[in-house]
Amino acid sequence: MRLDTATSAAAAVRHLIENQHHHDPTDDETALYERFRRGEVRLDNGTVLQPADTVAGGTFIWFYRRPAPERPVPGNMRLLYRDENILVADKPPFMSTLPRGQHITETAVVRARRQFGIDDLSPVHRLDRLTRGVLLFTVRREVRGAYQQLFERRLVQKTYDAVTPRPPGWTDLTQVEVPAGALHLGSPASALAAPSAAEPWVLRHRLIKDRGHLATYVAEGDANSETAVVGIRPSDLDDSKLVWTLQPHSGRTHQLRVNMRLFKTPIVDDPIYTDISDRALYDQTAPLPFVPAVEDEDFNRPMGLTARELSFTDPLSGEPRHFVSSYST
Repeated sequence: MRLDTATSAAAAVRHLIENQHHHDPTDDETALYERFRRGEVRLDNGTVLQPADTVAGGTFIWFYRRPAPERPVPGNMRLLYRDENILVADKPPFMSTLPRGQHITETAVVRARRQFGIDDLSPVHRLDRLTRGVLLFTVRREVRGAYQQLFERRLVQKTYDAVTPRPPGWTDLTQVEVPAGALHLGSPASALAAPSAAEPWVLRHRLIKDRGHLATYVAEGDANSETAVVGIRPSDLDDSKLVWTLQPHSGRTHQLRVNMRLFKTPIVDDPIYTDISDRALYDQTAPLPFVPAVEDEDFNRPMGLTARELSFTDPLSGEPRHFVSSYST
């Protein structure tokens, strides 16, 4: 934390603990002074602080925040593959990839380290908390950079399944009515032949996600996102639903969720884009729908987005890699 004004170290730490949004009820005065006793409250340069030490304004203090109890996320990491360098697993929905905010132990990396007994396990990429499916980890620190570069250089083909309601009139999927603005900003409504890997629909938009803003919106200007729609089929589990096969060529926040909403068929159980207004898709000042707090989420209604496949050439062995999720759509 950074102090705005000069104060004692104890007063500064106490203020932050008492005002943090997700507060552990056991983080009391005794726990506060226990941090000082263990030498766990320090300055940037490592200087150990005592409770009565005065710290000047503008100074950073470092200490451990005790996390509040977390709501357990159901399901385990499903092992898909493991060797001496990588581990691939299916991440359940409602689970963050990495610790952030109120999610610390109920995250994919912590769960996977405990479940598979590998302390150095580290995710190479991220999946949205509500998205389930294939997640790649490195087993050893020495190889992490080689696999991370695959994603940085966009050498990985990612394929997602997005489950949506079947739009009215979409009985024959050989040709479908595409709404205005679905392909790119200003694109006209049109009837298109069904997409395929050989002749995909290519969606290009400029997507903006402002810090602290709940939703991503479409803006004017050069496109910074691209998604190929390579197939649409009825769901194996529910004929009233469609499964869209999507291959994003960029990784903007909520990219696929916005793509589906622009087709006026949002992903099933998407807490934001199911009820978002057309205006809010283009105007960041428009009112947004109410979204339940994390502690009130219904674990029986996961969002219908699955990271289905991950394909790349292994940077160490040169072998082709292809991993497929075990989740059904």
